[in-house]
Amino acid sequence: MRGTLDGSDRVNFLQDILAMAIILSIVVFIHEFGHFAVAKLFGFPVEVFSFGFGKRLVGFRWKETDYRISALPLGGYVRVTGLGPDESTTVGAGEGTAAVAGPRWQRALIMLAGPVMNFLLAISITAGIFMAGRKVPAYRLEAPVIRTIAANSPGAAAGFLKGDRIVAIDGSPTPTWQEAEFAFSVAPRQKLSVEIDRGGERRTLAVVPRAVSKFDLGFTGLGPALPPKIGRIVPRSPAAAAGFVPGDRIRSVNGQLVESITDVTDAVARFAPGPETFAVTRSGKDVDVPVSPRQEAGVWKIGVQLEPDVAEVVERFPPLEAVRQGWRSLRTDTQATLGVLSKLFQGKASVKQMSGPIAIGQFAGEAAREGAGPFIALMGMLSLQLGILNLLPVPMLDGGQLAVIVIEGVIRRDFSLRVKERILQFGFALLVLLMGVVIYNDILKVF
Repeated sequence: MRGTLDGSDRVNFLQDILAMAIILSIVVFIHEFGHFAVAKLFGFPVEVFSFGFGKRLVGFRWKETDYRISALPLGGYVRVTGLGPDESTTVGAGEGTAAVAGPRWQRALIMLAGPVMNFLLAISITAGIFMAGRKVPAYRLEAPVIRTIAANSPGAAAGFLKGDRIVAIDGSPTPTWQEAEFAFSVAPRQKLSVEIDRGGERRTLAVVPRAVSKFDLGFTGLGPALPPKIGRIVPRSPAAAAGFVPGDRIRSVNGQLVESITDVTDAVARFAPGPETFAVTRSGKDVDVPVSPRQEAGVWKIGVQLEPDVAEVVERFPPLEAVRQGWRSLRTDTQATLGVLSKLFQGKASVKQMSGPIAIGQFAGEAAREGAGPFIALMGMLSLQLGILNLLPVPMLDGGQLAVIVIEGVIRRDFSLRVKERILQFGFALLVLLMGVVIYNDILKVF
């Protein structure tokens, strides 16, 4: 990354910030509104409804509630009288510690309401997208029949053959490439049991996806036949200097026919350091483009982002079916997220797979530049992630406070306010440490 930003970089940077602010504002508001609404339903006074933590910047008071925007915008809280110490106590919102009042089951429902609202927002967005229709690559809805195997890849080493149909991965059915690709991508360095159909005979092969890219995604080298084209060109890269154009469809490299993205990457590595001649089709004309790859982190690259040149189909459902598909998608994404979190806690997955505010800002900006559909879809995904993460039994999160309420119910007495404050402080320290690690990884990804 360059030390200074040019005009387009600055515009993209501002777009990233604005897009992230819009998404966080909506998903956090929905989350906190859940706490707020259920607290009001049970007659608990609400002292503060804040977007952000820390010092109050602006706001207004209506009845007993202070509606405010605070200095640290990455989150928010509702301060409800009767719930006892909460995140606002730990991060210095300025109020004194509130006493505990009200039945435990009511307090538990108030804490649960935030994540539930995030789940409802996620399924509503997903169902809405299914009703409106979304464009997806046609192959992702097709059966996962292997047509390409990258040279020296984990898939090649595991013994997969072209024509094998992937039936299940670690016991989970994979009816389409969409499920198979996702299962491989979230399991870098993990031994996966893959059931295949080879000429009508069922077999099971073991494969360990290789960790690739700055996001530590799993790569097996297995895929469908996807004609490669250039989607994005990295500024000041060999490809930019050579004169490649987004949309160029690559036919061959040094005379070797390429039929997939993996064929291109294999050919670049095989003929490096070059120079290499790419035969491409550009606006219906055949063009030869000479380029010399550059080695980065031990990998030969020309500086392009390859995309499959495949047909897209519109996936659209009537209202009831859209809701069912939305629920199915929500359930699948939840299971996948919990699986990744489980592997993180077991030390079987890398923290690099987690994204912090910098990476989320980049995702949000890219989604916004692609259009309203991808932007709204990302909002639904982040709402789901927020709901899941808040249910983890970590102090400072809703799940941590729910765990305290459950323990209090088991022992039939409430912890003292001092003990609850210490629990929250411990949780706050853990979250600050985790956020520091995630932001550090975000910075490494950017640079």
